[in-house]
Amino acid sequence: MGGVYSVELEGAVVECSLRGKLKRGGMAAAVGDQVEVEQLEDGSCRIEAVLPRSSEFSRLAAERRREQLIAANVDQVAVVVAARAPPPDFAMLDRLLVLAELNDLPAFIVLNKIDLAAQVSGGGEAPDDSPDESDAILKMYESLGYPVVRTCAKSDFGVSDLAELLSGRTTVFAGASGVGKSSLVNALLPGLDLRVGKVGERSGRGRHTTVSARLIPLPGGGYLADTPGIQFVGVGGVGPIDLAHAFPEFRPLLDACRFSNCQHLDEPGCALKEAVERGDLDGRRFDSYLALAREPQRP
Repeated sequence: MGGVYSVELEGAVVECSLRGKLKRGGMAAAVGDQVEVEQLEDGSCRIEAVLPRSSEFSRLAAERRREQLIAANVDQVAVVVAARAPPPDFAMLDRLLVLAELNDLPAFIVLNKIDLAAQVSGGGEAPDDSPDESDAILKMYESLGYPVVRTCAKSDFGVSDLAELLSGRTTVFAGASGVGKSSLVNALLPGLDLRVGKVGERSGRGRHTTVSARLIPLPGGGYLADTPGIQFVGVGGVGPIDLAHAFPEFRPLLDACRFSNCQHLDEPGCALKEAVERGDLDGRRFDSYLALAREPQRP
């Protein structure tokens, strides 16, 4: 925070500033970066260079529509959603999965707080997406090739399954505030004791408890990039044609449109729209595509 970075250096963690010319050149270090560090005469440390990245996971932030690097050098993306409190935001889930596809990163879904879904199914006021409906939607994602692991951080249910997916890999944890990312990290690493927050009773939204990204070593090998809760996910510099390729189920149909340059918005003879009308494509997913395709790009 504040331009100070924690760097693992020969088994120790040191606080480093960023060299001025890197700042002026628009370069910033991100969680997961490998860097070159110099120790100054006063004993402080400074990041001299950021080494080339093997992968990036970035988004277009709402503020000034600028590109924001979430994590670097990661092997996969774990998108965390809550079964309840807050209710699952499938539009946000789609956006994060699209980012993973655009960055050529495999992704899987973590459905946390499944104990709350069980409580709702036993009685009480029905949410916008009932547990049965939400489970059917998640099965659709599984059919697209996105594994789903169901967890309860409080009871440790599914935590061992999650640990197996994380072992030996560098994984970025991404999701909205309040879905329980910090609670899951605490369940994976009980001695870490990260601060967790509660979801607002009136708003149903989570509060930020992770205020800066951190790279956490895992006992079974690999690292977990824990990131602050995300409230907005935009996609920058990607046109509708390339964006459609980020939806795996769209790809077999993209050559079947009447026009070879179809953007799948308002054109006649669009194979995607026809598939949605037939029930062969999920309408929620197509709505997610339309919302992304119609958003303004970065200036």
